Amino acid sequence: SKLHFIQLLHVPACLAPCGSFNLDVDKPSVFSGPEGSYFGFSVDFFKPQDNQRSDVLIGAPRANISSSNVVERGAVYSCPWRASSSCQMLQFDNTDDRRNTDGKQMEFKSKQWFGASVRSDGEHILACAPLYQWSTFGVSEREPVGTCYLKKGDKVVEYSPCRSSASSPEGQGFCQAGFSADFLKNNKVVVGGPGSFYWQGQLISDDVAEIFTRFDRNYITQYSNTMATKSAGAQYDDSYLGYSVAVGDFNDDGKEDYVTGVPRGDKALGYVNIFNGLNMESMLNYTGTQCSSSFVASLVDLLVGAPLFMDRGSDGKLREVGQVSVYLGRSGFSFHPPQLLTGSEVYARYGSAIAALGDLDMDGYNDVAISAPYGGFERNGLVYIHNGGPRGPDSTPSQVLEGKWASSYMPASFGYSLNGNTDIDQNGYPGTNTHKLLSAEAQARPVISVNATLDMTPQIINPEEKNCKLPGTNTPVSCFKVKYCLKASGRGAPATLNFRVDLMLDRLKQKEATKRALFLHSRSFQYSKNMTVNNGGTTACEEQEVFLRDDGEFRDKITPISVVMEYSLDYQRAADQSGLLPILDMSAPSNVTKQAHILLDCGEDNICKPDLKLSVKSDREQIYIGDDNALTLEVSAENQGEGAYEAELHVYPPQQADFTGVVRSQTLSRLSCAYKKENQTKMVVCDLGNPMKGGTKILAELRFSVHQLSEDDTSVKFDLQIVSSNQFDNTSPRISSVTKLAVLAKVSIRGSSSPGQVLLPIANWKPKEPPVVGDDIGPQIVHVYELLNSGPSTFSKASLEVEWPYQFKNGSLLYITSYETEGPINCTTEVQINPLNVSRQKHTLELLYAECLRLRCQVGRLERRKNAILFIYSRLDVNNFLRTENQNRSYVVRSTASFSVIEMPYKNLETELPSNSTTVSVSVIWVTDGPPPVPGWVVALAVLAGLLLLALLIFIMYKLGFFKRVRPPQDDCTEKEQLQPEENGNTDA
Repeated sequence: SKLHFIQLLHVPACLAPCGSFNLDVDKPSVFSGPEGSYFGFSVDFFKPQDNQRSDVLIGAPRANISSSNVVERGAVYSCPWRASSSCQMLQFDNTDDRRNTDGKQMEFKSKQWFGASVRSDGEHILACAPLYQWSTFGVSEREPVGTCYLKKGDKVVEYSPCRSSASSPEGQGFCQAGFSADFLKNNKVVVGGPGSFYWQGQLISDDVAEIFTRFDRNYITQYSNTMATKSAGAQYDDSYLGYSVAVGDFNDDGKEDYVTGVPRGDKALGYVNIFNGLNMESMLNYTGTQCSSSFVASLVDLLVGAPLFMDRGSDGKLREVGQVSVYLGRSGFSFHPPQLLTGSEVYARYGSAIAALGDLDMDGYNDVAISAPYGGFERNGLVYIHNGGPRGPDSTPSQVLEGKWASSYMPASFGYSLNGNTDIDQNGYPGTNTHKLLSAEAQARPVISVNATLDMTPQIINPEEKNCKLPGTNTPVSCFKVKYCLKASGRGAPATLNFRVDLMLDRLKQKEATKRALFLHSRSFQYSKNMTVNNGGTTACEEQEVFLRDDGEFRDKITPISVVMEYSLDYQRAADQSGLLPILDMSAPSNVTKQAHILLDCGEDNICKPDLKLSVKSDREQIYIGDDNALTLEVSAENQGEGAYEAELHVYPPQQADFTGVVRSQTLSRLSCAYKKENQTKMVVCDLGNPMKGGTKILAELRFSVHQLSEDDTSVKFDLQIVSSNQFDNTSPRISSVTKLAVLAKVSIRGSSSPGQVLLPIANWKPKEPPVVGDDIGPQIVHVYELLNSGPSTFSKASLEVEWPYQFKNGSLLYITSYETEGPINCTTEVQINPLNVSRQKHTLELLYAECLRLRCQVGRLERRKNAILFIYSRLDVNNFLRTENQNRSYVVRSTASFSVIEMPYKNLETELPSNSTTVSVSVIWVTDGPPPVPGWVVALAVLAGLLLLALLIFIMYKLGFFKRVRPPQDDCTEKEQLQPEENGNTDA
């Protein structure tokens, strides 16, 4: 097992306040102990008053170093500080278990955990074995009373205050004295025994001198000046008083008082008890909200650790993070309300050990170390260094020490125990060590305090005054000077210190293209220089010229031109002969920033104060959910004050709205607008001018498309604001445009019949009983009903009822064979459909008989442009129409469908539920019979008789001379004949 020791040593005083940030952990000293011995379980400094040497005392409670029958006796090692020699085991007790005169074993030192507690006051060393046991009641039982050994020089005496006649659990039989221990300044020791009085626990304090003088090697030794806590009522059983102990003067009487942890007291909440150092009377206790186990007292202040403290994370779940309560003393036994330091890592056990470090940084306030032995990388352990202040320790640690060594047989637990406030290396400053089974030591590094300054002349730059010229050109430019200085000092540091200085212009502008100022000699925005400064000497300064780019090349004239100076130390050249590197004082900033302003036309103070006004109006009072809503915002922006630079209109639309463009018109201002995101918030940004001069008024209309409205929305809200880069009055009041939402569902029903008419009687059709197929009943009649939601809004539930003409004059009319549906519709009835089981479709339907048959359907959610369709397949009962009383008539057979919207999904809006009905009809037309057809022989005989009659008439007319009569002269013909020769004559001519 190895102990890597980190000593938190103080460094020489700083000119400015410096924090405990200067611990060099790169080169740890390594102390080794036996494997598996828990080497490093407890640690303390041993620094004799003569200051001749400095040692580190290290407990190894499971060391198995005895050659006798004692197994794992435990040991304490002394390791020289900064010496070449190795750790040496200190001799306290090497005897075997004692026996009585009858030879019965009285002591049991095996696995007694000697070295679990180790303390020193510089002259004496107290080492305890809390699991030491001895025999009581006539050697019939073994009880873990615990024991300690007090060493001064070569003299060692045993101190076992609980090995007394008050044995058994109700007395001191399970005391475990030495579980915790400490020295008082008045030459006393105090030990904690958390097992006394049925684990109520106990504190016992005795004079060191009396312990030495009364030592007589008997089992039980009485002391005359013993102060101890007494047994209490049964309600205090299992409290563990004495689990941890410390001392401090809490009432300013010059006597140190006792403070002890009671981690399971008050129903396991735990509390801290303070006892008066004069008489061991309880003066005060602080009850925690959760278990406490460690604490440290320093002067009149008290720090209490609760490593199992649980806090709720951002998700509301409890997490074990640990907590330290800091009680700053006031007067007497009173304290200010506690300051709480809460751990950040889960299961790290923050607050397991606490150590007062003294004033590490020499700022007049004591500092403190707090461990989290299971935190950090691979849970190797962490130690947090908190600097003290007028209001207690800083909540943010100035340095975090990380455990970098792991054990092969148990958790590394770096920081399991802590100690400090001892100048072990004799450099005049207090130190601290953190330790465990694996720990480390670090030497303090010299601290260098740096005073850096930066000046700009002039601080207001007039772009019109161009007193400089760009190198290599005759181009005049406006310029100013930047002066930077360094002064450094540090105790133990070299006589000269080398720094690297970096200057950056216009730091607030991230991109190079947007930089408004450049160095004159290089035309760059960056400059670097190595500077040499005398340690503790005068201030070293240098100067550079900077020019302002033409104001037409940039927009931002309001934001100051920020110049940043950063410096860093050349550590390698500042190292001492041993290679120890100094460190810069962390309390001083590593950079300096100064600003210059561009002169504006804003009065004598060069500060523009605009008066921005904004109004907005929507072109629609309401929009409908589900519709493709186009909405226009009519915006009026006005500046009634001084110029507003980089003025922009910011429109924050709701998530359901998209910006579609700017309305262009001769009466409106021309704006340039675009989408932007700011902190994950979508907004529309419109440029209003740079500057937006006083008296300017801008009218514009912005178009948006509002869609994807949810069922819980009641309105859409647009927020608007004018924003500028001015220092004062740079925004207008934020205004809103709210448009209400409405619900509108245009629902219609329509129907059709196929075919639309039927002609009776049907040729060659005969009734068949019973019918087998549909045609045995009559022709198929299909009625189709469509329920259509034209929107724009959605309905979630509707009812549809169809009245069907099922019977006529005690006979069937339209016999339903089946039905089909499309969409979210479901129909039911109470009576079986198609009882004759004629050929049917895939679906069957039960129908309700009344005077007419009613078919009831439930329609589910229908969104915009969605429909639900019902197909009813039936057969016209022709046989009913062939009855004598029903013949020679025409009929119109109608079915009626009606719907009502029952529910709409908009709970927060008023809704109007639509309803309507429609009728579908089929015409049944009876066609009357014509005269019977004429036989063929009658037709033939009639034709023959007609021919004979015609022949007889011709014969009679012939006999009478009708065909031989004289015709009268034809004048026209004579004239034509006379003209003919003349025509011929002409033709020939």
